[in-house]
Amino acid sequence: MTKIDIYQGNQIGGCVTVISAEVDGKIHRIMIDYGASLAGSGKKEDFEYPWIEKPVDAVFFTHYHGDHIGRLIHIPSNIPLYMGDTARKVLINIKTALSKIPDKLEAKLHQEELKILLDEKRVKTFQWNRKTHVYDAIDEISGFHIEPYSIDHSAYDAYMFLIEASDMQYEGGKKVILHTGDFRGHGRRGKAMIPMIQKYVHKNNRKVHSLIVEGTMMGRLDEKVKTETEMMFEAAKYMKKHQYTFLICSSTNLDSLASFYQAAQMAACPFERYLYVYNDYLKTQLKTFSDTAGSFSQIYQFHNVHRLNLNKRLKSLKWKTSMTQKELMEKTGFLAIIKPEAGYEEFLNPFVEDFEAGIIKEIPLIIYSMWDGYVEEDNKAKNQEWIDFLKKQEAKGVKILHLHTSGHAEAKMLADVINAAAPQEEIRPMHTEYPKMFEKLEISEEYKKRIEYSQ
Repeated sequence: MTKIDIYQGNQIGGCVTVISAEVDGKIHRIMIDYGASLAGSGKKEDFEYPWIEKPVDAVFFTHYHGDHIGRLIHIPSNIPLYMGDTARKVLINIKTALSKIPDKLEAKLHQEELKILLDEKRVKTFQWNRKTHVYDAIDEISGFHIEPYSIDHSAYDAYMFLIEASDMQYEGGKKVILHTGDFRGHGRRGKAMIPMIQKYVHKNNRKVHSLIVEGTMMGRLDEKVKTETEMMFEAAKYMKKHQYTFLICSSTNLDSLASFYQAAQMAACPFERYLYVYNDYLKTQLKTFSDTAGSFSQIYQFHNVHRLNLNKRLKSLKWKTSMTQKELMEKTGFLAIIKPEAGYEEFLNPFVEDFEAGIIKEIPLIIYSMWDGYVEEDNKAKNQEWIDFLKKQEAKGVKILHLHTSGHAEAKMLADVINAAAPQEEIRPMHTEYPKMFEKLEISEEYKKRIEYSQ
């Protein structure tokens, strides 16, 4: 008999799903995600899965965010790990950078995680099939047939899983489970999700028995989110007025990084506006995205990316004399990515000082493109250092523009996915603090009766 256990499902982040199936009297299990609870969740410690008492055959990761893969090191070394190929590369970049931090104990932890990620025998990545235009199914785990489907999320290379678990109580001897992972409909690839469910999930009239669905935004049912394209055009308008723009954005949020990069090019058209980044790690990450996602679409390609080094002297055959990086940035305009931390004022302050001295005609703009909860004083997930940083810049006269879009599905998209999946037996909300709000979605009364809540 198939069994679905969802741990820490009634919170955003740190959710773990374990699916059990029986084959010849033996229980086999797969796990989906094993991450850490987010800051502000109220969790002092995450639960520890009983690996010995309930052994797992494999762990599948929906994407590379820490609340989904953050406890990688706690997974027993004999268990194979499955993830997207680009997700693995992104994680390797992150762990390579963090393994060199001054804190030796923390650096050692990241070194151990890096060693795991580099183990090609243990870490298995989903293989794209150019003939079928979907990823190959995984059939090597006893009792399971698993189909990964690429979906739209703020983390690139995120997946939804269609799972057929051996169960003789069902027609064909299989119970069909759809696990959405984190997703949205307003990103560049979001419109493909419903047709994908209709074409592939329901191929050959296959029915979904259980739907496990995220509900991050259930506490914000009335919130209207921008599409990535809308955000890009809005950013371009601001960058035409403000040629000196600093950006605060996650280093792994490919869609938003691409939106702001493309906005900068639109604002500078017919010329090109360079992108400056705070360290070599981010430069490497952008190259990884260019080489992978960029092979599918030019919008994900980043050109002329430079590390911030304001005093570096530059030469060109087109120039009569050399100039510093700062002088070039002031001459041509720029988009520069920084962090909202005191140490990054070294990149911002020289432009503020030149404005005050009358050397340049405008003060820099900061675009904050992350969740506002991190910089709200009354939010349990607030980051006081970030709040102080932004307040300090505003005191200097720097304008702060909050321009962001969610990585998660709004109410309509959640309802659309439920209706498209058409679960026959149960709907299991997860990754939400407001599971009861699923009853407010525009779905049939029959579907509402099929909602089952985690303990």
